[in-house]
Amino acid sequence: MTPTADRAAVGFDLDMTLVDSRPVSRRALECLVEEHGHDLDVEMLMAAYGLPLSQWLAPGTDSELFRALQQQDVSDVVAMPGAFTAVDAARQAGHRVVVVTAAPSALAATMLQAVGLRVDVLRADVWAAGKVQPLRDERCWAFIGDHADDMQAARDAGTIAIGVSSGTSPPYGADVDLGSLERFPAWLISQEAANARPT
Repeated sequence: MTPTADRAAVGFDLDMTLVDSRPVSRRALECLVEEHGHDLDVEMLMAAYGLPLSQWLAPGTDSELFRALQQQDVSDVVAMPGAFTAVDAARQAGHRVVVVTAAPSALAATMLQAVGLRVDVLRADVWAAGKVQPLRDERCWAFIGDHADDMQAARDAGTIAIGVSSGTSPPYGADVDLGSLERFPAWLISQEAANARPT
């Protein structure tokens, strides 16, 4: 897969790929325990951070309250190392920047705004296989994520699966394992150069 006229977008996962929302979620969990009486092991949950709420929060936990608490402290979110240069590199190469994430749309948009990252398209509320159709719809030729399910979704969508190791789970199944998002601009330049060579 290489960029073409009909495949001119680069997709990014959000949490632990472009932004680090762990401070936001830790504070929300602590509030659930300290102020709302939930019985949660905050450290255990943070060690598995990155899964969708249905797989992550204990059954019976008020997920709507958790999301409201996240929104309340969303200003604590920070950009991941390399996020700005990766997005800029994609855009300078002529690609649309698409975010495909499990986070709810309002929360994802607020996090992007909080760190100052501008993207062209946000597709939210999708996880694992649910990311396949948005990647196809947005004509992404590459998708960058931090989880094995991101890599499977990319492959199933017919895009290059690019892994970064910034999350709690290794990006098994990556076509390209960059380790860090900071390495994406150089990789993209190498792809552009390879495509420009005569065959």
